[in-house]
Formats: sequence, C-alpha cells, structure tokens
Amino acid sequence: MQSKNLFALDLGTTKFCIAALLWRDGNPRLEIVDVPAEGMHRGMVADFSKAERCLKELIEKAEKQMDVLMDRIIVGVAGSHLRSHMAEHVIPLNRQSCHPTHLKRLAEEVEAQAEAPFRELLHCVPISYKIDQREEIDNPLGFSGAHLHGRYFIIDSDKDYLKDVIRICNNNGLEVHRLYSEPFASASVSVDDEAKRLGLAIADIGGGTTDGIVFQNGKPVDAFTINIAGSMMTKDLAVGLGLPLAEAERIKHQWGLAYYTQTKDLRQQLDPMAKKVFVILGSRIHELGSHLANQLKDYKGQLGAGLLLTGGGSQVSGIAPFLADRFKVRVGVQPPQIALAGDSELTLNTRFATAAGLINLELGRMRQHRNQTGSWSRRYIDQFVNWIRELS
Repeated sequence: MQSKNLFALDLGTTKFCIAALLWRDGNPRLEIVDVPAEGMHRGMVADFSKAERCLKELIEKAEKQMDVLMDRIIVGVAGSHLRSHMAEHVIPLNRQSCHPTHLKRLAEEVEAQAEAPFRELLHCVPISYKIDQREEIDNPLGFSGAHLHGRYFIIDSDKDYLKDVIRICNNNGLEVHRLYSEPFASASVSVDDEAKRLGLAIADIGGGTTDGIVFQNGKPVDAFTINIAGSMMTKDLAVGLGLPLAEAERIKHQWGLAYYTQTKDLRQQLDPMAKKVFVILGSRIHELGSHLANQLKDYKGQLGAGLLLTGGGSQVSGIAPFLADRFKVRVGVQPPQIALAGDSELTLNTRFATAAGLINLELGRMRQHRNQTGSWSRRYIDQFVNWIRELS
C-alpha cells in the first residue's frame, strides 16, 4: 500500500461503506465499496458482534476489489450522542499586537474549557474574533489591544461509544487514524462557499438518522440529529402495502413522491401504486420536514440559500419540491463533489456524501499541515487525540 492512499469508513444504518483515495501511476482515483449494514440502529452500533462481522466482510471485499491492504482508517461518527454548542473565551493581549501564539493559546483554552466527563471533542472551529469592543473579524493577526475575544463552534461525542467503534475497527486489524463527525464530513463536499455565506442548512438523510448542520456567514453554527430517515420510510411502505422490505425499498425509489409532482391530468395516467406510495411516504416526509422546521426555527429569515438535502434519502423522487411547498422554504438536492487533482471535481451519488466527505476533510487537514505546520489555523480539523492512539 502506498503511503498516500487514504481510507475512510462510514458505519451507516443501512450500509457500511469504505471510500479509498488510491494513487496509481501518480494519479489519484476514488473508489467506494459498500455492503448492507448489520448491527446498527439510528446511526449507532447496536449489536457489537454483528457490526464487527459486517465490517470484516466489507474489508475483505474492499481489499479484494481494490487490490490493497488496509491498516489505517479514518472513521465517521454519527448518532444522537453528538452534541454541538458555541463557546466563547477571552485572553489578554496586554496592548500587544495579536500573534499566532495568542490564537494558539486561545484555542487551547477553549478546548480545555469545553472538556466534560465522558465526552470527547471532535471539532473546534473558530467562528470570529474581537479585539476589545471592536467589530467581529475573521483574522485578528496584527491588531493591537487589551483583550482578544474568540467564538468557536464545538462538536463533541460520547467518549465510551467512540472507544467501542475504535475497538470494532481494531478487532478487524484497522488502526483508527482520525475521527470526524459525519454531518461535518457531508457538508464539506455538498455545500459551496457562497451558500455558506448566504446562510444554509444541510440535511444528510441517511438510513437511520437525518444529520444536519447550519452555516451562517460562511461558518458552521449548529448541528443536529433527527431520528427519521430512509429506513423508516421503507418500513412504512412495507407495513402499509404488505410488502417485504426489499420490495418496499424498490417501490420507494421507483415511485417516491412522483404522484405529487405531476399535474392533475398526468396523475390519472399513473399506476395506482404511485398514489398509495405518495400517501404513505408523504406522511413520513412531512413529519421529517416538521422536525427540520423545529430545528431551524431560530434561523428563520437567516438562511438565504435555504435547505440542502443530501444522503441516500434525498434520492426519493419529488422530496425537494414537496418539502419546499409544505414549509415555504427553498429546498434543493446536491450531490457531493470532491476535488482530487487540479481544478477538476468528481461528482458522486448522494448515498456516498459522508464517505467522500471524510476523505475530503482528511485531504484538507493534510494540505493545511503541509502549508502551516504548527499553526493554530489547522486545529479545527486536526483532532488527533492521544487516547485514540493508545486504544488503536
């Protein structure tokens, strides 16, 4: 295995997925391999032994298909145990000009302040700074004053659960190199900078959960998890139509909300199944929309770019116009895009937004590490905690 190869693991509710950035003949290539998930519930491991066996199957399939041996991996973390909040802190400048050492100290003290029993910090993102009572700015370097004030966006997780995830990987011969929150990963390949500046919420509709993150003025300010997603929609159809789960999944993708998106005349020409699917599926997606609206109520009028859907659940036909009409917001669906070399971007299926995002975050961390070794500005993405090393 070449040292440049990167491997990322998405432990989803409906699929386990490995994304690999492979270097062949000096050129990067992204490959993705997945298997049906076992032992998962709502984005979290629910049966240790089943998840361990499933990961073993995935690793064997990926190594054979890609002709590589994997020993280190980046892992995405999802589920309701994730929490986010804003943190603020002030340090003295003593009338000196702001230097990178001040920013490093500020970030370290914020991280120390954010520590909590049984919680582990995943991301600490600088949002803005203030020198004394002046306006907030993005970069305070070079400015003089008495005090430096910083605001940070924090995402942390259940530490014991992370240990369990790491152990599952270790038992399959994988050293966990780094952990990232999955909403942060999906957003990194699904949202452009202009939309972030305008204000936008992204909802990654997976199999077990819908994970979201909110951006304002180009920065993340909130993250959330809703326990409604694609597998629940499939189960609704299976029960409502008396079908096996596999057939209900096929019907979901065949019809989706197609009945809703057609004109009155065209509806009469559709298969009667289309209306039955719409009645059942529409109710669950409306419920999802209600939860999204509740999560985003504090940002009313501040999300100029609206709501962006990604993940496997975003592929349900008609879901974007349905939610837009019901809740009077701008809703779009965005496939993930990742730049591997030069200016060209690779567009992927929305099902793989998280896996591609994990690779993208690690590429970004590596670039910043090369360009700014030792600098404060890479801390928001460089979360390499010692206890992960020890357990791996």
